[in-house]
Amino acid sequence: MNFVGTGIRLTSADYQDAANFLKTGVAEIRAVVEVEAAGRGFFPDNRLKILFEPHVFYRQLGPGMERDAAVQAGVAYKKWKTKPYPKSADERYQQLATAMNINITMALRSASWGLPQMMGFNYAVCGYAGVISMVEDFKKGERQQLVAMLKFIQSRGIDDDLRAHRWLDFAKIYNGPGQAVFYANKLKAAYEKFSQHALVAVMAVPETAEDEDEVALA
Repeated sequence: MNFVGTGIRLTSADYQDAANFLKTGVAEIRAVVEVEAAGRGFFPDNRLKILFEPHVFYRQLGPGMERDAAVQAGVAYKKWKTKPYPKSADERYQQLATAMNINITMALRSASWGLPQMMGFNYAVCGYAGVISMVEDFKKGERQQLVAMLKFIQSRGIDDDLRAHRWLDFAKIYNGPGQAVFYANKLKAAYEKFSQHALVAVMAVPETAEDEDEVALA
C-alpha cells in the first residue's frame, strides 16, 4: 500500500471555512492543528504523518495467534509506552509495515493519521466506510484531513468545549483522559499564541484609504 500523498497544505481559506463550520474562531482551529500534528499532515517526503500505537494494535487484534505474532514481533503490547516511539518517519513506517504483515486492517486502525492525528479506528465517526478509504482520502491533501477532524469534533460533541475554551474537557475526548492535562495546557498556549497573532494583524490593518497610502509609502 502506497502512503505517499500530494503534500498539499492548508490555506487561510481552509482555516476560515473550518472556523465557519464549527462556528468558532480561526485561532481555535489552528491551535488544535498545531498541537495534534505540529501543523503538518505530511512528512517532508509527502508520506502521510503517522504514529503507530502498539497498545492499540494489541486491543484491536484481540486474543489469538495474530496477537501472539504481533507481540513476538514487538509491534503489540498491553500497556501504553511499554517501549519508546520511533522518532523517524522511516522507523514509524517500518513498524506499521510489520504490523500490516500480520493484519492489514487492524494495523491501519491502530495508527494515527495526518494533520489531526486521527486514529484509524475512528474512520466511521469521520464519515468513511472503512479505514482504507480514510487513508486514501487523507492522501489527497490537508483539507481532507481537516474535514475529518471537524466531523470527529462535531460527532463527539466537543465543539462546544472548543468554542468555550474548555481545553481539559476537549482534550479528555480528543486525546484520551490519560493525557488530557498535558494536551489541555498545550492547546491553551497555542490558542493564546494564535489569538495574539490575529489581534496584531487586525491592529495593523489601515482604517482609511489615506492611512493605507501612508503605510505603503513608509
